[in-house]
Amino acid sequence: MTPRDAKRKLPAERRSELLGRAVEIARAEGLSAVTLRRVAADLGVTPGLVSHYFSAAEHLTAAAFRAAAQHDLDAAGARVAAQTTATAKMQALIDYVLDDDGDEGSALWLETWTLTRRNPVLAGEADELTGRWVTLLADIVGAGVAAGEFTVAGPVDAVARRLLTLIDGLGSQKVVRSVPAAEAKQIARTYLGSELAGVTSPR
Repeated sequence: MTPRDAKRKLPAERRSELLGRAVEIARAEGLSAVTLRRVAADLGVTPGLVSHYFSAAEHLTAAAFRAAAQHDLDAAGARVAAQTTATAKMQALIDYVLDDDGDEGSALWLETWTLTRRNPVLAGEADELTGRWVTLLADIVGAGVAAGEFTVAGPVDAVARRLLTLIDGLGSQKVVRSVPAAEAKQIARTYLGSELAGVTSPR
């Protein structure tokens, strides 16, 4: 690609291209593999062009995480929205996160929690996305309580955070192959039976 070719794309299009490649790298090799030089090399542009849109590697990493994690959250939300009862919505969410094909999302978060210790920009994105997951869970729990499907102890937001902690922990265990998917879902549903007293028996 010549320098002239590199300038032909509009800024929004170019940024989207750079971010898209960063997300592909993150999904395939992990966030640690996302660097300005790597994205530039893959797309045949200069590192300076990448840094024009993402001033530092930590900003590129954070943007890649945000895009990938939001896509994952949107997919989970679509699964939930397709169900008609709060119980079915919660079961669909458990299936989405803890099925074998959910490891990509769990692996992304597992690495992110490690990297946030040294990347405050990434930490901010992780906090915001965590809040969105809590909101998704709280909406399901709140709807279940209103419909008489669930009986909970304490504020709905606190229940949602406990459920997210459980789901995140089981997802991480699956990534490192400590717990198979079937067992992880069984554990989750057993816990749901005590946290949300009206949830149906584990499948």
